[in-house]
Amino acid sequence: MGTGFTLVIPYDQLMLLVMGLFMFIGAMRGWYREFITSCGLIALTAILIKPELTSPIIDYLSKFIRLIIAFIQGRGSLDFDKWAARYRAIQLSFDGKNPYMLLLIVLVGFVFISYGSRGDTKGVSALSRILGGLLGLLNGFLAISLFKEYIVKYFQKSSAELQAAGPPPQVSVAVKGLPTGELLRGQGFQIMAALLAIMVVIVFISNVMGKPLGKK
Repeated sequence: MGTGFTLVIPYDQLMLLVMGLFMFIGAMRGWYREFITSCGLIALTAILIKPELTSPIIDYLSKFIRLIIAFIQGRGSLDFDKWAARYRAIQLSFDGKNPYMLLLIVLVGFVFISYGSRGDTKGVSALSRILGGLLGLLNGFLAISLFKEYIVKYFQKSSAELQAAGPPPQVSVAVKGLPTGELLRGQGFQIMAALLAIMVVIVFISNVMGKPLGKK
């Protein structure tokens, strides 16, 4: 039996790869569809900054899912004592105190749905593609940053459970150079500010030239 190995992935390279992919897709989709995705990612960023805004909703959702699972496990039995016992025994990976696993699922689902939907890209103008590419860069940065933040915060909240869970699998993936600071501080804030400034300049120039951004 081998002792396993750790696959090391530099975070900066992963970030650049994801941002480049999002930029390419954004240039194909145009600014309008990319802007809608940006709004969703910014909303998820707001939840990350203020998780207490959604904690009650996620807590109720967690309880409701546990009730449904307990009912299914009882095969429709209406024995409330056994139903309550099964309900108390069920543990989910998220609740109001640690909502980050659910937020991670929502993030992944939102990105797949947003970029998996088809739209008419034949009439997208060159200027719209440029702005779409810039928005794609922003969306790529937000997506990978939120993914990282949700995972880090989930494990931080679950540290007590992890210590009692035993040894990790033999094969693991390590991300090298993973930043632990807040999303909107330091380099992250500078990247977002620079991208937004470039987009504002492009929009201003397009209006001055009498060619506002659009599909045609």
